[in-house]
Amino acid sequence: MTLVISLLLLTAAACSGGGESGSSGTPSESAATSSGTEQQGSEAPKPATLTYLSAWNGGGGAFPQDQENNIVAKTIREKTGVTLKLESITTSEVEKLNTIFASDTVPDLVNAPFWSTTTGEGQVIKKAAMEGQLLDLTPYLDKYPNVKKLMTTGVSKDFYEFEMNSPEFEGKQYFIPTETPDGTLESIHNWNYGLYARGDILKALNVKPEDIDTQDKLFDLLVQIKNGNFKDIGGKAVIPAGTMHNGWDYNRFLMGWSDYNISDFREEGGKLTYWTLGEDQEPRLMFMRKLISNGLFDPEAFSNTDTTANEKLATGKMAVFGAQPISDQLVKTLYKTNPEMQYELLGPTKNKKGEIATQVETPGRGGFPIIFLSAKIKDPDAALRYLDYVNSEEGRLLAYWGIEGQTYTMENGMPRWIPEVKQKYDDNPDLKRDEGLNFLPGRFIGAFSDNVTWPQPEDQKSQSKKLEESFSQRLPIKVIDKSRANYLAREWPQYEKFRETTSVLNFDTEFRKAIFAKSDEDALKILHDIQDKFRAAGAQEMADFVAEKAAGRDDIGF
Repeated sequence: MTLVISLLLLTAAACSGGGESGSSGTPSESAATSSGTEQQGSEAPKPATLTYLSAWNGGGGAFPQDQENNIVAKTIREKTGVTLKLESITTSEVEKLNTIFASDTVPDLVNAPFWSTTTGEGQVIKKAAMEGQLLDLTPYLDKYPNVKKLMTTGVSKDFYEFEMNSPEFEGKQYFIPTETPDGTLESIHNWNYGLYARGDILKALNVKPEDIDTQDKLFDLLVQIKNGNFKDIGGKAVIPAGTMHNGWDYNRFLMGWSDYNISDFREEGGKLTYWTLGEDQEPRLMFMRKLISNGLFDPEAFSNTDTTANEKLATGKMAVFGAQPISDQLVKTLYKTNPEMQYELLGPTKNKKGEIATQVETPGRGGFPIIFLSAKIKDPDAALRYLDYVNSEEGRLLAYWGIEGQTYTMENGMPRWIPEVKQKYDDNPDLKRDEGLNFLPGRFIGAFSDNVTWPQPEDQKSQSKKLEESFSQRLPIKVIDKSRANYLAREWPQYEKFRETTSVLNFDTEFRKAIFAKSDEDALKILHDIQDKFRAAGAQEMADFVAEKAAGRDDIGF
C-alpha cells in the first residue's frame, strides 16, 4: 500500500504542469523539470502552418528570401511550433482588403492599416468584423498576456474607446495593435516625414537645405534644379520632384498650409469647419498645379508602383522627394554606388503659424497597423502563441538581434552586435533581412521601443539609423495631450447619415483629378463640386455641433 501511494503521488506530480510552452511554473514544477521529469509545459509545441498577409503596398520588402529556414523563423518554430507563409501586396490596401472579404479568402493572420473605423481600410475591416469574418479575441486574451498587453499599452484612450471597442462590437475585441509605443513619450516613433533633396545638387547650387523652409523657396529650388541640367546615375535628366508609390506623400509639398491638428476639424477665422471645406484647399490645389504646369513634379507620381518609385530613388532620378527618408533602401543602393548623392532633409517647412511642420501625436498612438485573425482560422491558439512569443522579452531580442552568441552578445544587460556580424550587415543590409531580422519589428511587435529599451552607442548604429536620428533631431514630435474632436462628432444626431452619404465620396481622388485638369477654372470646379457634396451632407453643421460641444472645455483638441 505504501508503494502504491508513493507511485500515485509521483504520477500526480509528473502531470501537474500546464499551460503553454515557456510559461512559468510553481517552484515544485520547476524542480521536477530540472530533475528530468516530463512536464506538459515543456513538451514540444504542436506544429502549425499559418497563412499571413501584409496588406501594405510594398510590405514584402522586409520579407526574408527564405521564409522558413532563416535563423529567426527556425527559432520561433522551435519555440512555438508555428511556420508562417508570408504574402504581401503591391496594390491598393483597400482594394486588397475588399477582395479577401468579398471572396471569403481571409488568410489566418492579416496586418493592415487601421487609422479609423469610419474611412479607408479601417472601415472595410470593421464591416468584416461586424459580418463575422474576424475572430473575436476576447476569450483568448487572458491566456496570452503579451498579446493582451498590446491591446492597451501605447494606445490613446479615445482611440481605444471609440475605434477598437466601438459599442457596435458589443464587448468583442478583434484588433491587435502593432508598432505602438511602450507608454512613454520617448518611445513614440518618429517617421521623419519631410522633403528630401539630393545632396550633390544642393551643393552644386550652393543651397543650404535648412534654408528651404517655405513654399516659395521650394518652388525656386525646383526651378533651379530643372534649369541645372542635372543627371541621374545613368546620365538621364532628373525629375525635379516626385513621391513614392501612389503619390505618397505629395502632401509634403504642401506643408506651408498645415497646422498642428489631431482631428478632422480646423479653426479658421474664429469658426470651426470640416477639413474638406478648409480655406487652404484652393491655394494647395493651385500650388500643385503650378508645379505640374512648370514641369517641376513627376506626372507619374500618382501611378508609381512601389518598385518603380524605389528604382527612381535608387538611380537618383528624383532630385527632391516627399515621404519618409527611405534610408533602409537607399543605403543598399544609391548611397553605396553614389554616396555624394545622399538625400538631405530640406527645411523643415514652416507651417501656417510659422512653426516647423512636423509629426503630431497624442500621448498614446491613435491609429496604427493592426493584426486580425480570420474567423475561419483552424488553430487560433497557434497564431496567438506566435504573437505572444515574439512580443515577449526573449522574442523581441530574437526579432531585433537574432541569436545570442551568433549575431550578438550581451554587455551590461544590453545587446551588442558581434563586430564581424555588424560589418557584414552594414556592407549588405539584405543579409540582415534574409536572416529574418527585419519583418517582425515592423509588423508584429507593439507596446515597445527598441530605442528606449536598448539605447545603442554610436559605433553600434547602422548608417541608416544614424541618418534617421539626424533627421529626428530636426523634426521633433509635437505632442498634444487632448482628446480628438472627431469623437464629439459621433454625438451629432445626423452623424450616421453623414457617414453614409460621404462614404461614396473621395476628396483626395477628386483633388488629384483637379491637379491635372485642363485649366484652373476646370480644376476649381472639380474642387468646389466635391466640397459642395460634403457641404450638402452636413459637414459644416457637424462642425458647428462639435464647436458647441467643445466650448468651455480644455480637453478637446482640433
